[in-house]
Amino acid sequence: MTVEFAPKTAKDIQAEYDRLYLEQPIRDEDRAYRWFAQIITRAVKNPQAVMDIACGGAYFFKQLKPLLPAGAKMVGIDISPEALKLARQECPQGQYFLSEAEKLDFPDNSFDALTCLGSLEHFLDIGKAVQEMKRILKPEGVILILVPNIFWYKDLLCVALTGQRKVRNQTQERFMSLGEWKELLERFGLGVTRIIKYNGIAQSGLKQWFKDLLIPTRFSYHFVYLCKKI
Repeated sequence: MTVEFAPKTAKDIQAEYDRLYLEQPIRDEDRAYRWFAQIITRAVKNPQAVMDIACGGAYFFKQLKPLLPAGAKMVGIDISPEALKLARQECPQGQYFLSEAEKLDFPDNSFDALTCLGSLEHFLDIGKAVQEMKRILKPEGVILILVPNIFWYKDLLCVALTGQRKVRNQTQERFMSLGEWKELLERFGLGVTRIIKYNGIAQSGLKQWFKDLLIPTRFSYHFVYLCKKI
């Protein structure tokens, strides 16, 4: 596996994600986005304004829209113009802006809910991005953050067998443990109210039941943190 140095500027990262979205758009399964949408709409009753940080192709918004009350606003921001082109095609009901997560040009207390699905780990300044999320969140709002585990059981097996972790396709990426991510979010002003393990959403309910039963949270692929302002 070739080790690459992480990009050091927002321009570097923008170019990388433009390339990725032109070659093969980054996305999860629709059923996974539907699961995230159900979590956030159960945590916040009748949200009127939702922002997705690093929205990519707006696949999440396509699953979220049917669960929102009529007239609710969906706002997506992303650093990649190519991602936003795709977002406007996939879910034209959303409003989309080219923006870094560390510099959100929105007023304080603007949103009932924020989501950041598998993106926080790629930001140049994670702490500043978290503080910006906190700033634009309403006092009773909720943030859903999905981040990767440095102790994912498949990575541990790969290291045991080969001495290396599984190959990723994104160079700017951080991995932390369950407790380290929680500590980081709390350090920058969020209170973690719930942690949910995420190992993908299986098509089969039985397979999903076994995954949930057999994979401990601390060794799961990703963690979902539900957070509030403190």
